[in-house]
This record gives sequence, structure tokens and C-alpha cells, in this order.
Amino acid sequence: MSDYAEFAPDPRVLVSGYVEADPAFAAPQPAATVDEETFKSAMRALASGVVMVIARKDDRLWGLTISACCSISAQPPQVLISLADDASCRQAILETGRFGLSVLRDNQKDLAELGAVPAGPKYVDVFCQDNDPGSNATMIAGALVHVECVVDRIFEVSNHTLLIGNVEEVVSRVDLPGGPLLYFNRTFHELGESL
Repeated sequence: MSDYAEFAPDPRVLVSGYVEADPAFAAPQPAATVDEETFKSAMRALASGVVMVIARKDDRLWGLTISACCSISAQPPQVLISLADDASCRQAILETGRFGLSVLRDNQKDLAELGAVPAGPKYVDVFCQDNDPGSNATMIAGALVHVECVVDRIFEVSNHTLLIGNVEEVVSRVDLPGGPLLYFNRTFHELGESL
């Protein structure tokens, strides 16, 4: 007779096929969430630079204004962007495995607004420094900074695609007049005085 004959585990603590003795190992319950508009309102308070993601499709350059962009590593140089599943240039990026990111300058508000229009392709060939279909370059002319990326990893999260890009090239023009275009609370701004 086994010493464990009377052992009857609580089914709430069975995790991944293992018996756990502590209920703290039980699967966490989903947290309560706030409604969509409350969340969007909160995120609008987070000021950010304005970035245009550019992808080549059918010998055209497609652009999309995004705010969900950040660096994630310097060794190796990597960036992360988040695109809605129905984003106009998402498919082009997935097909080619490449994208460019141009940090827009404060005099490029009209271009940022064009890239933010919902639905349909936004062609940005005429705004690009090199629109040669044989080139990988996808830089917006006059941008503050541009990074050229190759897709390293893709994650599907909710109704968005997260893309990690390995940075292959950086072009910086921060020495030219003008600062970054900023976005805060549904309005574009320019950088103010240093504090």
C-alpha cells in the first residue's frame, strides 16, 4: 500500500500535467480590463515622436504613420513596431521581410496626416529620397532619422502584429534645422525649449 493512497489533489492546482501542492501555482485569472475609450484616452497622454513606416510593394513605396515604435536592443541594434492587422503596409512587410522607419521632422505634419488616414494604401514614392524599385532604401526625404530594417521576429497579439526588426542602416540628419514632430492628445506639436 502506498503512502499516498489517501492523497486527493485539488483539480484547481493541476498545471501543465503536474500536481502542484500550492494554489499559488494555479493559472492566473484574467485581470479586469478598462473599456477601449478609457484606454485610448490614457495612451493619448503619452507624448511620442511621429514615425512613418515604409514598405515596398509592387514597385511602389507605401507609408503609414505610427506611434508604436521603440528601440529594444543596441547589441544587436533592434527596433519593435506594432501594426494593426488591417494596416495598409502590413502585408508588404510580411511578404518582403523589410521595412524602413523615418522619424518625421516638425515641418512634415502634412505627410504624417496623409500616413494616418485610415484604410487603403498611402503611396509615398514622391516623398522618398530614393524611389528606385531596385533599391532597398525607403527613406522619407528630410526625415530627422531613418533606420532600414529586416524583419527578425513576428508576434501576433490581439488584433496587432508586433515586428522586431534588425537595423541594417541608420541615416541621421539631426544636424539640419528643425526638430522632431511630436504627437500628444490627438494633436501634432514641435519640440519646445529644453528644461
